[in-house]
Amino acid sequence: MAGGSGAGAAASGAAATAGASSSEAAGAAGAAGAPIPVDTVLPSPGCARALPADHTLGKYIQYSQHVSGKTLDPSFSVPAHDRGFYVWLPTDYDATKPYRVTFLFMGCGDRNAASTATYKLMIQDPESIYVAMNMPPTGLPPEGKDCYDNYIGKRSLEWEFMGLAGSFVQQNFCIDENQLFIGGYSSGAWVANMFGCYFAGHDPARMFGKDISVRGQAGVEGGPAQPDVPCSGKVAAFWLHDEDDNSIPLEGDRDIALPRVLAVNECVGGVSGPKAPWGPNADLQSVCQQYTACPAEFPVIFCTSVADAKSAQDERVLPGFIAFEDLLKTH
Repeated sequence: MAGGSGAGAAASGAAATAGASSSEAAGAAGAAGAPIPVDTVLPSPGCARALPADHTLGKYIQYSQHVSGKTLDPSFSVPAHDRGFYVWLPTDYDATKPYRVTFLFMGCGDRNAASTATYKLMIQDPESIYVAMNMPPTGLPPEGKDCYDNYIGKRSLEWEFMGLAGSFVQQNFCIDENQLFIGGYSSGAWVANMFGCYFAGHDPARMFGKDISVRGQAGVEGGPAQPDVPCSGKVAAFWLHDEDDNSIPLEGDRDIALPRVLAVNECVGGVSGPKAPWGPNADLQSVCQQYTACPAEFPVIFCTSVADAKSAQDERVLPGFIAFEDLLKTH
């Protein structure tokens, strides 16, 4: 394993410290009236840095972070633990080129299967960086389910893990910080909604992940962030949810997550605003609608499929997620 919970965790701790300083400087610039433009390339501190030892290109390589167990609720914590994630780099990775990065979260099942159980977006776009995120280790929340900790709002242990993993990737690989995406299915789609709320925009006052900013969230068959979660700035969003999903009702995405994003993005008309069919192919265009009165930098797309029930819908997701992210390419 590259970058394990010993030396790897120590290195990532130093990286997170450096990232916080970078974020504080960016926040100060924003406060002085010079906000960071989201439509330009923003190279991360990992650009021009040598790859971690033993990292192989074109395949998932495992890393881990030591998680202290803190949550957004100062009165609630969980035991400290190590937690794994996997980083996939293009076969022609160039450490001087800032890449788009997508953090991927899977549906409930094997807590350590992220490298095989998340969407294989690299089939559609092999020129991006992908980070597949494991679930909490056995014995930690959520109790009785092999899922992400996506039901309890501020008390979730996902906030710290994303902050640590995001900073590690930012510090050790060359990414475009204006091109950080979250994508997931089912339990992982809940996480996409959570992180599109909490990690949107640069916020140096944030408890976790002060140096990272989610530009876009994309989820399939998920549910909304809990109402106690503090939300930050605007975020682009893509949802795909089936009318016949009896496990996670459509209403969570359609009636709670969607209106929140439309409001924060200042989309004219909200859920009643103008829409148009969207998608790179006829299949997606038949189920997807883009809200056309949203800022171009923060598009919002909602797709409602029928008769697919509880399904990952890979045939729609692979082209759909990539086309959504392509809407936000920096120049």
